[in-house]
Amino acid sequence: MNQEKPKIALIGYGKMGKEIESLAKARNFIITDIFDIDFPIDTTKEYSFEVAIDFTTPESVVDNIKKVATLGKNIVVGTTGWYDKIEEVKKIVEYYQIGLIFSPNFSIGIHIILKLIDEASKILNEINNYDILVEETHHRHKKDSPSGTALKIAEHILHNFKAKERIVTDPRDIDSKSIQIASLRLGEVFGIHRVILDSEFDTLEISHTAKNRKGFAIGALLAAEFIHRKKGFYEFNI
Repeated sequence: MNQEKPKIALIGYGKMGKEIESLAKARNFIITDIFDIDFPIDTTKEYSFEVAIDFTTPESVVDNIKKVATLGKNIVVGTTGWYDKIEEVKKIVEYYQIGLIFSPNFSIGIHIILKLIDEASKILNEINNYDILVEETHHRHKKDSPSGTALKIAEHILHNFKAKERIVTDPRDIDSKSIQIASLRLGEVFGIHRVILDSEFDTLEISHTAKNRKGFAIGALLAAEFIHRKKGFYEFNI
């Protein structure tokens, strides 16, 4: 994803927005605008940014996408919790002929983990002695539960491990054909994701622990480079 650096705007100026701002400046990106609840996007104005990066809330992200699309700009969406509206967002992207790239997690390490999980869950089809659990821990301020990343991990397992047919979040719904996602909220944890495989003989774990927000910010900037001057709806991958 090594592309020309676009002029960027930040939508949301919380901890992630400030992390992206710091890294963007260090990597010679030009930030033209910073939007937040006190300085919203005005669709009657002209802006010089080429790609917006949204880390806001599930309640506001679709409206932000509409505003950016109305301006004819491209967007990177790092906000999670809106995936029930994906079809609506795809229609917005198509109607306004913009480019959008999203991910439940822009960490490069998580995408490496997903590839490991793909291979491990394929092997389970041949062995089938293991049960499997997805566990995620985040800071207590995170609004969506389970996390978008945990859902993505479980979807990868479902795709590859034929003995599993559905995802559950309530322990009372667990059966032999389900994958449970367990969600924990604690202090200021950046993000811990674990896949636990358990059998009569042993227990295996595949895990990813984010040490800070820098990994997410780098991925978001790579995504901004990728989506620059493109049209269409994309999901971030490596």
